[in-house]
Amino acid sequence: MAKFQVPQFIETETKLIGPLTLKQFLFVAGGLSMIAMEYILFSGFIFLVAALLTAAFFGSLAFVKVDGQPFMNYLAYVTGYMLGSKRYVFKPKQDQAQVLPPSVTP
Repeated sequence: MAKFQVPQFIETETKLIGPLTLKQFLFVAGGLSMIAMEYILFSGFIFLVAALLTAAFFGSLAFVKVDGQPFMNYLAYVTGYMLGSKRYVFKPKQDQAQVLPPSVTP
């Protein structure tokens, strides 16, 4: 009988670049490149505000979890809820037989 080692911690992502996972590194790199573009396009106070907002957004994408879910999933849930239909109309199935209560005889 052969013994097989069962992998553990399969839900944790591997740290590839220092203390960051690949996904976190790409979010941070994307945020830094956006800030570099903002530095070229804007100046002074406008750059500062834009850079802080960009850093906050990409930093939260990389590191924040809401109720154990990554912030990216949470944004997808919020967007789906906001754009989706809020009205639910009950439509009973027509092909099911109607269930009647048993008749009671005195």
